[in-house]
Amino acid sequence: ALPTDRNIPPSIVPTIASLVVALAMPPKRGASSGPSAKDRQSSRGAAKGKAKAKAKAAAAPAPDPRAELEQEAVHIFEKQQPDGDLKGVIKLAQFAEVIRSMNIRKCMLWGDDPVHIIKREWSKVGGAASREVSLEQFKAWWPDFAEAASAEAAEKAAAEEASKLQEAQEKEAKYGHDGVWQIKIKELLEAVEEARKKGKTPLIIDNTPGFRAETFFQYRDTHIIECKKMIVDKAKGTSVEDILEEERRRLWDSRSFKFGKAVMFRLANTACDLNGMFNSESFPVTALLDATEVQKVSGSENVPNMKTSPFIKMASDRDEALELEANGFHEAFNVLVVTQFTEEDYVEFLKDQIPLHLMQPMKPSVD
Repeated sequence: ALPTDRNIPPSIVPTIASLVVALAMPPKRGASSGPSAKDRQSSRGAAKGKAKAKAKAAAAPAPDPRAELEQEAVHIFEKQQPDGDLKGVIKLAQFAEVIRSMNIRKCMLWGDDPVHIIKREWSKVGGAASREVSLEQFKAWWPDFAEAASAEAAEKAAAEEASKLQEAQEKEAKYGHDGVWQIKIKELLEAVEEARKKGKTPLIIDNTPGFRAETFFQYRDTHIIECKKMIVDKAKGTSVEDILEEERRRLWDSRSFKFGKAVMFRLANTACDLNGMFNSESFPVTALLDATEVQKVSGSENVPNMKTSPFIKMASDRDEALELEANGFHEAFNVLVVTQFTEEDYVEFLKDQIPLHLMQPMKPSVD
């Protein structure tokens, strides 16, 4: 029962009663921030779907490689049939194209033209007897052929990799040290290049019959500086300055810098003083014998270094200097030294005459 007050008009009593009832009722629950029942049901359905798919995939049998190859055989056979008639046959010409196509796929496994493989497989598939091959014959033959080709290609690749590894190990044993490299005459160019990679000038100890290393480079249009001649000319009274100017001019006229020719200092059986006497600013022999100095100005990317290199002073006038500054040295330009002293004696005779610390000694032998 509502309290009454004689001062409250009877007309508003119902309104007050409604307010009291409303205040007494518990508040309504707000909307939940969590997933709705529909969302929860959808999520459970997706999880079940994934589980079913995974179970189905696990239960599915693994594909049969031979069946796949037979399907591939049908496709290949169809390509060889102009009208797509799978009941037809293919002749030797079409079969040969199949073999050549496989050869290309396997990186020319059987050489440029696998004629011997075509003949062998044509006989295996039965074409030699009937001069044609049916789809059934082709399907029966293809899987074994494809598997054998893949195995042969893998074996060849493994053999090539093993050969490369063995070659690398042999090169490391031969060139991976600072002692005298023992090489064959036919390996001279390889050894010279390996020395360049190390930043060393090749010093070739030529004790071969007839000095074949010297002869080898002579026949390669190498510019030769005869060190023995310089010693003899000095002994005859020619000034060192004139001797070096003659060699500078000869070297310049040879265009070795421009065209990448090799320069050989042929010591023969002499201990020519290239460290001191036969070395000057205009003919900087010690710089020429320093492979790192040569490499600093070799190649188009190193042309700017020429202005500050010791070689710029080899120019006798402004025109020659501009040529050097514009071109530098050809990237193939290189310098080497050849001596006839023995492996046991060369250090004793040459240690004070040439910059041995800048060189990589190597001794070629006849095959």
